[in-house]
Amino acid sequence: MTALLDTPPASPAPPKRGRALQIAAAVALVAALVFGVLWLTTLTSAQRSLAEQRDDVLVAARQAAISLNTLDFHDVDGGLDRWEQTSTGAVLEEFRTNRAQYAQFVGESKRTTTATVSDAAVSELNEQAGIARVLVGVDVQVTPDGQQPITTRQRLQLEMTHTDDGWKVSRLAPVRAPGATG
Repeated sequence: MTALLDTPPASPAPPKRGRALQIAAAVALVAALVFGVLWLTTLTSAQRSLAEQRDDVLVAARQAAISLNTLDFHDVDGGLDRWEQTSTGAVLEEFRTNRAQYAQFVGESKRTTTATVSDAAVSELNEQAGIARVLVGVDVQVTPDGQQPITTRQRLQLEMTHTDDGWKVSRLAPVRAPGATG
């Protein structure tokens, strides 16, 4: 009888319900980790895509502002070709419709304009619609034939539209200083 008292009692087997709960908790933890990582990857990927689109439109807008403000009366057709290559929609149609008048004006004015972009910023970007608005500061050096150059400063708002050939100007307008008239 003493031998029965000296033996420790056998531990009861863990209940099946407790084990199932532990397994379910482990599965839920793994699923939460997996879905969390997937969500974070998707989030950062979308932000990266937006940043890349913003950079692409900014580069295109800067180049468009230069192309649209640089003309040489010695190569009028080359300059007007660049105007057309940089534009789309109504802007492209206007350039095509009025090309002969623009060519005549530039040829008769006997001047060369050379543009540089001093600053540019994307103010709006709608990836789904493929439209962006970019504010651009442009310095244009105007050199009449045989005279000293004069630098003018312009601020433009370009609406850029994404086409199969990249971002192109679909609207453009000067940006006036607050309180300016005219």
